[in-house]
Amino acid sequence: MARSTIQDVARLAGVSEATVSRALRGLSNVAPATRERVEAAAAELRFTLSKSASSLASGKTHRILLLVSGGLNNWFNSSVLQGAIEILSPEGYDIVPSFVTNRAELSRLIETLPSNRDVDAIIVTSFTLDAAFRAALASLDMPLVGINNPDIDGLNASVRIDDLEGMRQAVQLLHSLGHERLAYIGNLIPPDLDYSTDLRGEGFHKTALELGYDEGNLYISPPEEANQFRPTPEIARRNVAALLAAPQRPTGVCVQTDEMAAHILNELRRQHVRVPEQMSLIGFDDNQLAQIQDMTTIHQDPVMLGREASRLVLDLLRGKPLDEPHIIVPTTPVLRGTTGVPTDRN
Repeated sequence: MARSTIQDVARLAGVSEATVSRALRGLSNVAPATRERVEAAAAELRFTLSKSASSLASGKTHRILLLVSGGLNNWFNSSVLQGAIEILSPEGYDIVPSFVTNRAELSRLIETLPSNRDVDAIIVTSFTLDAAFRAALASLDMPLVGINNPDIDGLNASVRIDDLEGMRQAVQLLHSLGHERLAYIGNLIPPDLDYSTDLRGEGFHKTALELGYDEGNLYISPPEEANQFRPTPEIARRNVAALLAAPQRPTGVCVQTDEMAAHILNELRRQHVRVPEQMSLIGFDDNQLAQIQDMTTIHQDPVMLGREASRLVLDLLRGKPLDEPHIIVPTTPVLRGTTGVPTDRN
């Protein structure tokens, strides 16, 4: 059976091809009765207006660029993508996912934006937009929405958690349980991009000092450039070795992400450290690893963040004023089996 064309729909509906195009693109200059007749004819013939044709007519691509840091298959990025698809796909938008892992890759992407404008808006996650990125987008009439960015400079709208507050919740929990010596272990983050997760270490140190801990009772894992080339389990082993070798061993440990915390927990158990009796452990994110490991953590919901960012994108594309362009979503401590009163301090 031959594929139906716009001419077939026009003949069946008794209108011009231009009217079919306007009706199926949802333009307002079509009478309701005519639109219904065109839609019924299109449904009968199983005809859909191609996105390329619609884009040429409207000047819109119906594509949204989702720019993430790190692999598309990691928990946070894939969850954001899921949330974005749930909102944007029913509205007729395709999502173009892309990722960068360092500043050089980001610079190459920036160079292509002005000459290759094949998206209507950009959602960018987790890292700071530097001056070059903001300048490249300034000449483009294109909404830019952020998710969990360290700052909002250059963003038309954003949705994010408060990383400082989330880590404050973790430190306060350990303090309330009676832990006198605390530690913080960060993740491997490429050194040439500024990430929102970097704020968690700052939140740990600031809160601990406010609660009366002195520097002698705090251990913060030093960043090592060589960690760029080490697998996460090895980084975890090195950090646990440093914890256990400390003159004053910490009894409460905050970790930047659940991914790293899961490896820390495995290594502590391998070294026969009883968790939480000898050492309590708190992750951050509440991903599947935390749930499987019964690990106390700080909860965030990246699927919901993806949904909210996509709703902001749609409002901006439709010219709708935003009541609250920059949204902060609270984090929540999730108590599980890796925290408790330090009953065995030896």
